[in-house]
Amino acid sequence: MKKDKFLTVYAVFDDETQQKFKYMQEEVIKLGNKGSQTMGIPFHISLGSFSLDKRDLLIEEMIKVSTEFQKFDIFFNQIRDFNNRVLFIEPQPNSILTDLHRHFDDNYADGFPWHAHATIFCGEVNEVLLAKKKLNEIFSPFSAKVVALQVGEFFPANIIFTKELDKKFQDAD
Repeated sequence: MKKDKFLTVYAVFDDETQQKFKYMQEEVIKLGNKGSQTMGIPFHISLGSFSLDKRDLLIEEMIKVSTEFQKFDIFFNQIRDFNNRVLFIEPQPNSILTDLHRHFDDNYADGFPWHAHATIFCGEVNEVLLAKKKLNEIFSPFSAKVVALQVGEFFPANIIFTKELDKKFQDAD
């Protein structure tokens, strides 16, 4: 992860989905480790990261994209991790999320290829393995709704701009 500040555009879930993710995260944190995941922003799927000088262009693109894309459902079906350091829930791939990502396909922050996910917990390997065990006990696959886009500045986390997607719902494949 870059040490300098950067911007991230991400897809944000509805309130019901936020509560599901919050419950899972709280159950994991009850194990005694707070983790190093970003707190204070909504649960989301990152779509791309950018240098700070792209702020105005990103906001313009978000406004444009929000009229082209409707709110849509996504299905979260499995627990995964990145190198036993980042624990996340992975959605089933769908064309709407992939098309949305194409508008913000940049990875300034860390250079890794894009992988759709919603982070639950970050920590040391032993902490993540313990958290994963707990998450496996309480997780059931579920449908979620993507309802908005946000751009945030990191680190520390600061929400810069939020734009709801079109009010109608789109069917995902």
